[in-house]
Amino acid sequence: MSITGLPGKIAAGSGWHKFSLNVLNNSDSTLNDLAFFAGASSDKAGEDLFKSKQVQLQAWDPDNKVWENLDEGGYAVGYVGYTDELKPDYEVDIPLRINVTSSAPVGAGFSLGATIYGDSDAECTGFGDVSYKFQIVSSGTDTTGTKPQEGGEAPVTDDKPDSNTPEVDGSLASTGSSSALPMIGLAGGVAVVAGAGAVFVVRRRRAGAEA
Repeated sequence: MSITGLPGKIAAGSGWHKFSLNVLNNSDSTLNDLAFFAGASSDKAGEDLFKSKQVQLQAWDPDNKVWENLDEGGYAVGYVGYTDELKPDYEVDIPLRINVTSSAPVGAGFSLGATIYGDSDAECTGFGDVSYKFQIVSSGTDTTGTKPQEGGEAPVTDDKPDSNTPEVDGSLASTGSSSALPMIGLAGGVAVVAGAGAVFVVRRRRAGAEA
């Protein structure tokens, strides 16, 4: 997985910034029933999600051709798409955009993305994730040419996508692209939404998302 187009610094109140979540199947097996999940957090552990009124996150719905809000429970997080199958060397690109409002706290932030996949019986399930650090800066700050840093943990949830989650088609990846995409595997995860926010508990395993 990778995130492209995200700036390293975002000025509060500067409007929408487009970026994309890319998921590449660099294994030798076809992956079935993939669900794509994204969020924006203020900490690298992915535990302190931004409230939607502070940081707005949206995903492009290719069917209805509209931007859909990601605001599960009032926080900047939610499912961004699903794919029935992803063949080896195929990839999907999911357009996203983020808006840091004037009420957002100045400081660090993380964009977080995760993929969940499994077999038809839901007995063989895997996770892949990626996260990039950006910095929220004061209004009017020059952010031209800034680049995010990779790091942190992505949220993973036990919940399933709802009926409004758009289907995303995969395409054949460009030659050599697999070597440029970072891959981090998760053995399992659970999301617990409590009164103060969302807490994500994850257990890591060796690199590479596996069934």
